[in-house]
Amino acid sequence: MVGFCSVGCKVATDPPDPATSPQARAEPAPLANLTATPGASAGPLATLDSGPVPETLRGEIALTPDAPRESATRDPSRDAKELAGYAVQGLFRTGEGPPGPKGPDVNTLGVEAARRKMEIRVGIEMSQSRARFTFSGGVVLPQGTELRSRADRYGHLLFLPDEDTYRVVEPGALRALLGERRLDVAPLSPSEVVPAGDGTRHQGMRTRRVEVTTRAARASFELATLRDSGEGGVLVCRMLLDLMSALPSTAACATDEMPLHAELRWKTRGALLFEAVSIVRRPGFPAQDLAVPPSAAAFVRTPLPLPPADTMVSRSDLASFRFVPGEVSPAVGRAPANPSPDSGLVLVNSTDQLRVAWLDGVPIAWVAPGGQESLPSLLRGRYSLQWRTFLGDAWEAPETISIPGTSVVGGADSGMR
Repeated sequence: MVGFCSVGCKVATDPPDPATSPQARAEPAPLANLTATPGASAGPLATLDSGPVPETLRGEIALTPDAPRESATRDPSRDAKELAGYAVQGLFRTGEGPPGPKGPDVNTLGVEAARRKMEIRVGIEMSQSRARFTFSGGVVLPQGTELRSRADRYGHLLFLPDEDTYRVVEPGALRALLGERRLDVAPLSPSEVVPAGDGTRHQGMRTRRVEVTTRAARASFELATLRDSGEGGVLVCRMLLDLMSALPSTAACATDEMPLHAELRWKTRGALLFEAVSIVRRPGFPAQDLAVPPSAAAFVRTPLPLPPADTMVSRSDLASFRFVPGEVSPAVGRAPANPSPDSGLVLVNSTDQLRVAWLDGVPIAWVAPGGQESLPSLLRGRYSLQWRTFLGDAWEAPETISIPGTSVVGGADSGMR
């Protein structure tokens, strides 16, 4: 069971048994999934504004360049130049991994510094009808990857750093994108939304709580009122709802509301927490910074690049996990196909899902299906290792390992050598 608390506290975890993530069973969602069905929640835009239902984005169709404008209540002289709104800094957490072994060679401060660097951060810039999400820290996507959303469209646009292109992220594809660098669309399902009274205070603001249930997760959203934020906060809600395979029309947030805290508890196991850690009102964002899409971006349909693996923590930070090399017993029975390295750790993924390796409670590397990654800078010694999915909905049991060594997840050769 994963427990969550306010930002900055530690969370204890009891490792669950391995389970298959629903992501592994993802399949293209029929367009009918996005049509209102009996019992499904009505969309906030259609309900609150009595306007047209937002258009659903399609992965094979480009969008006309966007020219976002403020509402008519704003100064018309500023419309084409900048948009007022809010800048929010948020964190995602999937709980903490098992702590490392104790000993005089363990650099606790070095491990903690790496853990802080690997927090999953999202910068959110939002106007009354547009939002931009920028991801950094312990993500499997390239640092600085952006999602952009607009109130009159269901879905998102994806922008990779250093590219003047965008891809369409259809509703239902966000879990595969963040967890496996893919744009596979998972089936969406109607949601049950139940008011749950007052929430706790966040950032000095009162909140109201709503409980949302889908086939993939049960969630608790704590919503605060942000004056003149319009549908910007609704777009943050849609992003979180997409992660739990909810219809984008689900009415979890109202106009001028934003989730400051959300806990998504997966039906398999584990949980994902979102927390807004700072909120600043901004008098103006350049309109093209929130355009969906900007005029200079070209539409592409190619899959995302997927390297076999990538190290998330720098070599120097990995080396700082230990003060000096420790004493380890020689390993026996190594398979010839995976000999022990002369130094460091080799990670091998034999599953059909992208997996993240956590070492001493720090996500250190991700490995795609069939891939492997070498971490030569880790000093000799004993460590605690656990394999997880990025979203925390499936875990392997943690194990104490000796380095140099090789860890294999999945298949008959699972385990440490």
